[in-house]
Amino acid sequence: MQTTTQKPLSGLRILVTRPAEQAQTLSDRLSRLGASTIEAPTIKIVPTEDNEALDKAVRCVTLYDWVIFTSVHSVHFFVERMQALNVPRDLLENVRVAAIGPSTASALEHTIKIPDYVPKQYLSEKILEGLGDVNGKRMLLPRADIAAKTLPAALRARGALVDEITVYRTIVPPALTSERLNAILASGLDLVTFTSPSTVRNLAEVLGRRDLERFLRKVKVACIGPVTEKAANELGIAVDIVAKAHTIDSLVEAILDEI
Repeated sequence: MQTTTQKPLSGLRILVTRPAEQAQTLSDRLSRLGASTIEAPTIKIVPTEDNEALDKAVRCVTLYDWVIFTSVHSVHFFVERMQALNVPRDLLENVRVAAIGPSTASALEHTIKIPDYVPKQYLSEKILEGLGDVNGKRMLLPRADIAAKTLPAALRARGALVDEITVYRTIVPPALTSERLNAILASGLDLVTFTSPSTVRNLAEVLGRRDLERFLRKVKVACIGPVTEKAANELGIAVDIVAKAHTIDSLVEAILDEI
């Protein structure tokens, strides 16, 4: 008699709120474990409207002691501007480069170079520990328009000369409407995943904070790390699952441990 082994997430309906171009990776991981996934990206990544500051930084990149990338998107848009301006990537060979975590490090390795430093804990503030003495050093931070100010503030407090440059913006996807979200939530969910503070805040913005709180009372919430957890808590959302590291693998492991 043939028997089938039930997968660990069988029967669960999980909402994936990552950007459309990244959602599939998480959805595939969860689906292979038996879950039914619903993708409803709550953020859309778009280029900056004004590239003047970015173009200047790209052309003068050799003047910096460190370039610190805190997301895959920052690498993508920085490299895109290098290509558009015909700036050779090998100019960064003599500039030290840091990446916030393995995904960003991989993006750098495949487009520019192997990063000189990746912190063991994938948080912006942890990057400080591996940069050494930054007093008087010139730092370039290619970032999102809504990036937290913790890292640049800490660098400046240690005497670094920091240039924060917006390389991309995060917006609410036009297709994300309250009607669509209400239909998804009303159809029944077991778990909602959040992979950045923006995924939480935009969901609250579109659905309405009161309705979001009401729907999530009966749904487990999983966050990719403490920064995202904090954003959820600030909106009155109780978080059930928090990944130990800021990676999709860690998020999936945390879900498996708690479900």
